[in-house]
Amino acid sequence: PRLGDVYAVAAERMPDWRALSLAWPKTADAPLVYTVDRGMGGEPTKRATLTVSRNGEPTSWQPFDSLTTGRQVRTIMRFTHTGEVLGFWGQTLAGLVSLGASVLVVTGLLLSLRRLLAWRRRGARVDVPLTA
Repeated sequence: PRLGDVYAVAAERMPDWRALSLAWPKTADAPLVYTVDRGMGGEPTKRATLTVSRNGEPTSWQPFDSLTTGRQVRTIMRFTHTGEVLGFWGQTLAGLVSLGASVLVVTGLLLSLRRLLAWRRRGARVDVPLTA
C-alpha cells in the first residue's frame, strides 16, 4: 500500500492525529500495523491501531476505547510508572520519588558501612578483667 492511502485512512478516522508509526512486519506477506497517535507521546488513551492488508485495504481499526479492560490497564501502567500519563507534573513527581529512593539507598549503604566498621573496632578491643 502507498503511504498516501494510509494517510487518508488515518485522517478519516482520527483527523487530529500527530504521529503515524509502522511496526515493521516480520514476514513479507504479514499485514502492516500502524499506530496513529494524537497525543504528545505519553498518552495511550489518544492512540489507535490501524491494520492494513498488503493490497492496501484497512482490515482493522482499534482505538483505545475498543480494547479490553485488562489491555487498557496494562497499556496505561507502562506510562504511569514513568509519570507520563500526568504530563509534566507526573514526570516531576516520578523524578522526585526516584531521587528519594536514591537517597534511601545511599543512606542505607552508609549506615551498613558504619555498623561494619563499629563491629570491627569492637572485635579488636581486648577486655581486661578488673582485679580486686
